Amino acid sequence: MVVPKIAIFLDRDGTIIADKNYLKDPDGVELLPGARDAISSLKSAKCILFLFSNQSGIGRRIISMDDVYRCNLRMMALLGHGSNIFDAICIAPESPDDIPVYRKPSPRFIVEMVEKFDLSKENCYMVGDKESDILAGINARVNAILIATDGETKTSFLTHQKNKSIRVFPTLFEFSEWLLGEIFRRTQK
Repeated sequence: MVVPKIAIFLDRDGTIIADKNYLKDPDGVELLPGARDAISSLKSAKCILFLFSNQSGIGRRIISMDDVYRCNLRMMALLGHGSNIFDAICIAPESPDDIPVYRKPSPRFIVEMVEKFDLSKENCYMVGDKESDILAGINARVNAILIATDGETKTSFLTHQKNKSIRVFPTLFEFSEWLLGEIFRRTQK
């Protein structure tokens, strides 16, 4: 059986790297435990990877787009797959007071990539650590995956969330292990 294209939309802060408010110094980029192995496994499985990150510090004029690019380059270097690791990158610069264009929970980037890459929504995953990440996935009608790096906030959100299709994992690595198991099971049918 041919396994369909699997696409993963990854939040950056709190999912791949430690969440440091308005990170502007590339020396402050710190991979979360297991992130490098998770990305390596997903790339080896031929998953399509997208980076989808709200960066409201740009809209608030606290950081610049150049700061974000430099931090992204540092993250990619630490991940060890070069600057072509992501098939597309969306940096949403809007502040919460701006009219949202790409700022999550807007599903716009996901919807555009589904169309551009001819993806099946059932094989797409929005993976992040914040409510806005999950809502972007739900709004795009793709699988919503919560990385519970901050258990208290996540538990509160999930308690009030009526959508029972949200899966929760403690780290990106655990999500990748689960997904790779799912891909293996599909190939055995």
